Amino acid sequence: MKYGIRLFVALCLLVIGFCIGATEYKNIFSDVKWTDVGMLLVTFFGFVFGFLTYFQWLNSKRRDDSYLAAKKYIASIDEVEEFLHELFFQYEHICPTPGLAIENKDISIARIEHLNKVLNYLYQARRSLYKSHRELGFWNVMLNDDFSEDYEAINEMLDSISVVSSVLNNQLFHFIESNEKINDVVQSKNRFDELSKKTHQIIQRRVQCGFKAVFNFG
Repeated sequence: MKYGIRLFVALCLLVIGFCIGATEYKNIFSDVKWTDVGMLLVTFFGFVFGFLTYFQWLNSKRRDDSYLAAKKYIASIDEVEEFLHELFFQYEHICPTPGLAIENKDISIARIEHLNKVLNYLYQARRSLYKSHRELGFWNVMLNDDFSEDYEAINEMLDSISVVSSVLNNQLFHFIESNEKINDVVQSKNRFDELSKKTHQIIQRRVQCGFKAVFNFG
């Protein structure tokens, strides 16, 4: 928009200069009809108005696209959180806990297969988060300092969660087959719970602060 305003000012100065120059050489324009001059001015200002309207529309379109990019980023984080919650929910039912009845073998194996799928979905969600974060820069949108740090922290947590979950799924499979090494399962489950809780706290910070606090639109 600012470029359109600059061009408008430049064109206005050109017209003013032309009018001033015309007073110095008024005899040259003695045969020119004022109706023609009026039509010329109307055409000129119509062109300028259309030009400014276009730049205003373009600026508005860019702003809308910037907001869409920001919303896509938030949606990617929500998707990551959804798969983390699903992992947590499944581990709560399959991991051995005092006072909780152990599921039969077939159900547990089916649950582990589901956990492996969810872990793959989480990986894909992380790719979507990376792409949506990259797109912010293209639309001249920046994360504010605290939330830029949160983005890095979330990725570090997700790296650790991916490793711990892969190990835990493998441990659960062997535990179901032999009922051995329960301590390893409990230790990995506790580590997962710790990482999941920290990640959830980081993600929820954006909800507490609100949309405007997260982004800086250039």
